[in-house]
Amino acid sequence: MNLTEVKKSLERQFSRELSQGSRRNIVFWYDEEGVFAEDIDNLLLPDVKIIKLYDNNMFAVKIYIEETDGESNLLVYSPLPRPSNRENWLTDTIKYSQTFSADETSNNMLVLGVGGALRSVVTKYKLFFRNSERFKRLEAYALGPVYTETRIDLGVHSALCKLPAPNLDNVVRTLLIEMVNGESTIYDSIVKFGDTDALWQMIHKNYGYDFNEQSLEKLAILLLCTHLFHSLGGNMPKEWQSYVSDNSNCFVFVDNLMKNSPLWDAYNKLAVYVSEKLGLSGRAWKWAMDEIVECDTFQDFDTSIIARIRDNIVQGVGEYERYRKIIHSRKNRRYYKQFAGEYSILLYACEYLELALKYKTLPGHTLSELFEGYVKNYHRLDSSYRHLIHAFDKLIDNEAYRPLYDQIENSYTNWYLNELSMKWSALLDEETIWQVPGVTSQQNFYDKYARRSIDDDERIVVIISDGLRYESAVELSALLNREQKGSSELDVMLGVLPSYTALGMAALLPHKSISITDKADIEIDGISSKGTENRSKILRQYKAESIAIQFDDVMKMKLSEKFTGIKLIYIYHNAIDARGDNAATENEVFDATEKTFDELNRLVRKLRNDISAINILITADHGYLYRRTKLEERDKTPKEDAVSILSKRRFILAREDVDKQGTQSFSMDYLTKKEASGLYAVVPRATNCFKVQGAGSGYVHGGTSLQEITVPIIRFKSDKNLRGSMGAKKVSLGLTNLSRKITSVITHLTFFQNEPVDEKNLPIRVTAYFADAVGNRISNENIIIADSTSGKPEERSYKEKFTLKDMAYDKSKEYYLVLLDEEETVNKEIEKIPFVIDLVFGGSIQF
Repeated sequence: MNLTEVKKSLERQFSRELSQGSRRNIVFWYDEEGVFAEDIDNLLLPDVKIIKLYDNNMFAVKIYIEETDGESNLLVYSPLPRPSNRENWLTDTIKYSQTFSADETSNNMLVLGVGGALRSVVTKYKLFFRNSERFKRLEAYALGPVYTETRIDLGVHSALCKLPAPNLDNVVRTLLIEMVNGESTIYDSIVKFGDTDALWQMIHKNYGYDFNEQSLEKLAILLLCTHLFHSLGGNMPKEWQSYVSDNSNCFVFVDNLMKNSPLWDAYNKLAVYVSEKLGLSGRAWKWAMDEIVECDTFQDFDTSIIARIRDNIVQGVGEYERYRKIIHSRKNRRYYKQFAGEYSILLYACEYLELALKYKTLPGHTLSELFEGYVKNYHRLDSSYRHLIHAFDKLIDNEAYRPLYDQIENSYTNWYLNELSMKWSALLDEETIWQVPGVTSQQNFYDKYARRSIDDDERIVVIISDGLRYESAVELSALLNREQKGSSELDVMLGVLPSYTALGMAALLPHKSISITDKADIEIDGISSKGTENRSKILRQYKAESIAIQFDDVMKMKLSEKFTGIKLIYIYHNAIDARGDNAATENEVFDATEKTFDELNRLVRKLRNDISAINILITADHGYLYRRTKLEERDKTPKEDAVSILSKRRFILAREDVDKQGTQSFSMDYLTKKEASGLYAVVPRATNCFKVQGAGSGYVHGGTSLQEITVPIIRFKSDKNLRGSMGAKKVSLGLTNLSRKITSVITHLTFFQNEPVDEKNLPIRVTAYFADAVGNRISNENIIIADSTSGKPEERSYKEKFTLKDMAYDKSKEYYLVLLDEEETVNKEIEKIPFVIDLVFGGSIQF
């Protein structure tokens, strides 16, 4: 050190706060080799007197310090070695004063505030301290005031890893990630500037690493094998047993790393690295599926579970409920998101097949019974099929699922659609009028659902989504209940026949009469119903303050200006039919359904926010039939020779009644109200189509099938201007354990879902872990998905295992069980429950 550096160090030392009872700072500097003897007179320290100490003036200096000047800050400089305590008159004075040394280690100790007993520890990191950036990082850690060798070791290695705070878990994490990335820069810096022996001693103590070799590879295997051991309940191969530690910190380390979102990909690499070392991919099949259902250390267990369920379903093993429970249990596991598509295919395959068994005969002896059966139950088969096909299409590589896909497609097309439509067609043979007793007909929509609001001069918004099927509306209604502040209820109507766009759209308008021209134009009270301009004219016949408008236009405009004073609003949305009715895009119809959910959800929010809409109706013009199986000749009905004004795949508007095999004919008088109108809707029986030229036969509508003519009505009522929200809320989750004391590093807690999930009570995903008073996590993290629909309390209970870090706990302090709802943007914390931790065994590791 030069004189300038010495001056800075001394100024820093004299600027320290005085110890309790002191009035000044006294610093003794024994410069053993007299390096600064000639420069000491040039050393100028503000508010500090410099006294020179030699062999022959020790007593005089003592008198000066203790008797002559009791106020000044003093630097006592000696160019000689410090005498032994017995020979030093100033020993007692030195004890209540400070010492200074101009050597490198002493200066480092001085800056950090490290006592002399740890000089050897600071000395071994001499190269580390020569870099100002490393020094500043360590100094910022504020490891004092009570330093220990372990704290300094931890601080140095944390600084070499460039961590924001000293933490052994993060040091190890950094080194392991570097290793699996094929790099060694940080570890090389530890070898050069740190102390690998000290590092591995900490690793041994904190994780139970007992191998002689200082190997990051073995450490990685130890950590992940120990985590796997906990998940498997100890059922491990013998050759892996040596890599299992009895230290709970290993499990907590891996659990926290694997659930750390910013390090998601890094953990994947680490897990794959260890899996390959263990040869796990070929061994995962050796465990029974029930043995590995809780394992999420490695993705090999997910691929094994998925493959087994897939193959078992295809082979007709059954056990669909069991598989569904397994899949649902995987939802709170780490790799579920990665394999969400594969799990979705399996889940909806199980749901479909379970429903197919339950409703094998599709009960319903009358039109009303079969219609009700579809509305209450059978539509779920359509929904499961839709979700499965959509998930299958989204998989980048779906060939392994082709046999399962073919199995469901065959059942859906050849059993469900065929059987249900045949039964429905047979029941229709007994009817002369197109109606279902007790079910509102689509042409009565306005009178039943909208007229009252208009009569009361209240604003009402009608959203018509082209091709929105009933089964999809069930899902949309639940979505609105979940995400909008309001109440959503679902009703149903019998759609018009033929079930095609022009007629369905017309039937939803207010009207006194509906007529069909020779060119198949639909007129309402003599006005063409084609296009939004004409529809606006029709609406204004019934309410002057009316408008018909397209969805795309609504989303672009400021509604508070456009809709001021408007009482009757018809908004037309077209995503499903736009893709389905096009041969080139008909296979995208289920993707369009997902888009519809999002767009209509956003539309409802915009209506609520921009114009404070309270009453919103969402309905459709028609549904549709959809299948991937290409039509065979037997599925095609010869087209009739009758004179027609409109002819499509699923219907003909004919001038005469048709009575030919393979078809059904219904008079249009039910709708036009004209006697002997001479128009008939001729449709092929069941799910058949007429033979027509051109591509596209997967997506069709116009006929009588329940999928085509069961028209949904979602009645959404916003909570604005109401006393309280009528919308759905998430279920609540409570801890049932009465004791708030933990005595073991492994403890089990039971949670209870207070309400079953239904339309008004939505599922909740809760993250649970233990933390100390300042928020540091001290346990693994559990994800609890409270989504039970059961009315039985015992089926709404969730038992979770928590593993605490092996560290020193203070039983006089409180620790907390933290429950978070990560899906919330602001108020994530559900509850913080105080606990006392008083471990009978463990809890001895300190840093």
